[in-house]
Amino acid sequence: MNLRERRRRQTARDIQTAAVTVALRNGFDQMTTEAIAHEAGISTRTFFNYYNNKQAAILGAAVRIDVEAAGWFTCSDRALIDDIAKLLGQRLQDDPLERAVLRKIMAVVDANPSLQDLFRKKVHETSLSLATLLEVRLGGERAIESRLLAELATHALTEAVVIWAADEDSALDEISVLVAAKLRSVREILS
Repeated sequence: MNLRERRRRQTARDIQTAAVTVALRNGFDQMTTEAIAHEAGISTRTFFNYYNNKQAAILGAAVRIDVEAAGWFTCSDRALIDDIAKLLGQRLQDDPLERAVLRKIMAVVDANPSLQDLFRKKVHETSLSLATLLEVRLGGERAIESRLLAELATHALTEAVVIWAADEDSALDEISVLVAAKLRSVREILS
C-alpha cells in the first residue's frame, strides 16, 4: 500500500472516530455532518469525499473481499473452513480497526435500529463477495449452498469480531481461528 492510500485510510479512520465520539456525546439523532467534520478537524466537503452521510461514517466500509486477489481461494485444496476463515480474517488484518473504537461503534449501533439495518446490509455485501468466490470453488451447481455458506461465514465473522473486541488479550489473528471454530461447531451440529 502506497503512502497516499495509507493517508486516505487514516483520514477515513479519523472521521469515523470523530463520528463515534460525536454520536456518543450528542446522541446519534442530534449528530450532524458538520459536527463530525469539526471534531475531525476537516471541512464538511472533505467529510463528503470519504462518506455519503453520518451513518456511513459511523459504520465505515464493509469488509471487502478483493475477488481478483483471492484467486488462491478458488483453487485451494485445503479444508474449506480454514480457507474461509483465512480469507475473512486476512481482510481485517489488512485494514485493522482499533478495539476501543470498535467497542464504541458497537455501542452506537446497538442503540440505533436504523444503524443495525445498515450494518446488516454491509454484512450482506461481504457475504455476496464471498458467495461469488465459493461458487467458483464449489461449482455453479452449488450456487445456493455457496450463498448459504457465505451468509453463515459472515455471521461467524461478525460474532468473532465482537468476541475479539471484548477480549483485550486476544490478538487480531485470533479472529480467523474464531471464525473457523464457529463454522466447525455448526458443522458438528448439522452432522
